[in-house]
Amino acid sequence: MSTRTLIVVVASMISFLLAAKAHGRQLRLERELEGYHHVVFGGTNPPFVEALWGADRVRFWSIAAGMAVGVLGLFALTRLRGWSWPFLEGGGGSAAWAAVWGAMVMAFLTCGLWSLLRLMRAISEKGAAVDSEWTRAVLQGSAGWLSAAAVAMALVVFASLRRA
Repeated sequence: MSTRTLIVVVASMISFLLAAKAHGRQLRLERELEGYHHVVFGGTNPPFVEALWGADRVRFWSIAAGMAVGVLGLFALTRLRGWSWPFLEGGGGSAAWAAVWGAMVMAFLTCGLWSLLRLMRAISEKGAAVDSEWTRAVLQGSAGWLSAAAVAMALVVFASLRRA
């Protein structure tokens, strides 16, 4: 494994963790806004929490699967035309990396943004009942986490496409 490939793999893991953290944070904020501050992972939770998590799982895996199929289809199409992928060492490893890593990171980011929009709508509907300081801190934190994940993803893609 080349040094550049190792760097891309490690940076990919970091961007994955940032995206997962940003996504999980958004779901936590949504449930806390509705008054559910304690949950049991793998246990029984209030119907609101179960519905939130269930709908998010469907969204996440639908986006991830759709993107993975799209990446693999694009890879197959480009191979049929005689093109090669310039990142990593090319070939199937590049397609597998993009399908798995890219699909999961994009699904986390998309679901995180979707959650942020729902949170903003819920805050707007609650109006003065929501503390303005809390709202400002939440929105700044959300922007920071989601931006960090998006930037990390963009850096991985750029590093992957860059020729040695």
